[in-house]
Amino acid sequence: MVSNGSDWGVARINNNEITILVNDAEKGSDIDPQEAQQTLEIVETNLNKVEGKRQTIEANLALRRARTRVEAINVIS
Repeated sequence: MVSNGSDWGVARINNNEITILVNDAEKGSDIDPQEAQQTLEIVETNLNKVEGKRQTIEANLALRRARTRVEAINVIS
């Protein structure tokens, strides 16, 4: 099992080739660094405002996705 930030997927390694199946993917080079950082800051701020179990789950998923996008930018920089 692998995580791409918001969803889970499956990875298979065979003969030095990796196949990854996920619901959503984004190339790090396609991510706007300023937008990704702003989104992360907004999500972190909004995390303190959530109420209820569903909103908490959704906010945590948004946080994980935002952090993953920022990390992807740092890897390609």
